[in-house]
Amino acid sequence: MKSIVQKMYILDGGKLELEGSVMVQGRQIGEQVQIPVQLFLLETSRGYILIDTGNDPEVINDAAATWGVPLAEAVRPIMTDINHPYEQLNLLGLSAADIKMVIYTHLHHDHAGGARFFPDALHVVQKAEYRWAFAPDRFFGFPYINGDFNHTNLNWRMAEGDWCILPGVHLISTPGHTPGHQSIGLWDVPDIGSVILTGDAVNCQANIATDTPGGITSDTSAAINSLHRISALAKAMDAGVIVSHDLAAFEGMPHAPDPLGRLGAEARAFCQHGVETIYGAAADPDNLI
Repeated sequence: MKSIVQKMYILDGGKLELEGSVMVQGRQIGEQVQIPVQLFLLETSRGYILIDTGNDPEVINDAAATWGVPLAEAVRPIMTDINHPYEQLNLLGLSAADIKMVIYTHLHHDHAGGARFFPDALHVVQKAEYRWAFAPDRFFGFPYINGDFNHTNLNWRMAEGDWCILPGVHLISTPGHTPGHQSIGLWDVPDIGSVILTGDAVNCQANIATDTPGGITSDTSAAINSLHRISALAKAMDAGVIVSHDLAAFEGMPHAPDPLGRLGAEARAFCQHGVETIYGAAADPDNLI
């Protein structure tokens, strides 16, 4: 069935400053880095779909009051009013009322902070993520802000594993960063081709290229498996890959109001390098049989 996705836009949710080892385990320990916060907008034949909602814009004025002191001390938001979801949509002449569905990769603060701005939309998340967000293990609880997603007026739809939720829009179960994390596969989009939005299953291209997960995982083995799954799917589908928090990759792509075009070779090459990291010479099928 033909994909309903007609165009895709990258929305700018500002940046975060945090310790580098959060992005890649064991690297840049003690070094502060800046990472982008991205939202993705799909223009489809059935209306607009938003993927993730960024940070709560209230952090612009007072991060400690919005997030609590532990998170505000660990992560510094770099945002202005232009990074508010409303302002990003306004770049395209849209409002919250135009959003028919919001899909969440997971419910951490930088992905679900704007949920309340879309009361008329259908909100889609993995059931495992929704359950975990309300009662995470203590050590993993601080990135979840209950006020981001605990709104009785939101209409939730729970996914349970992989789901081709709409023609051309595939929810891909990629646990590890959190128990219910999902990535989003978009197949055969005009002017783009196929693309995988990894969410925090892949923070940056170095995660796949070095076969090393991010520093925040609820299950490191599952996180590694999800890295491998994304690389395998990207190769099988000839898909480009957009990772969640890679500043250089983000700055090299068009942002709203300009639509995304076909991704360049570099958006595929790091996945191939990841396969080679795992399998060595066997990554070339000519070396197998």
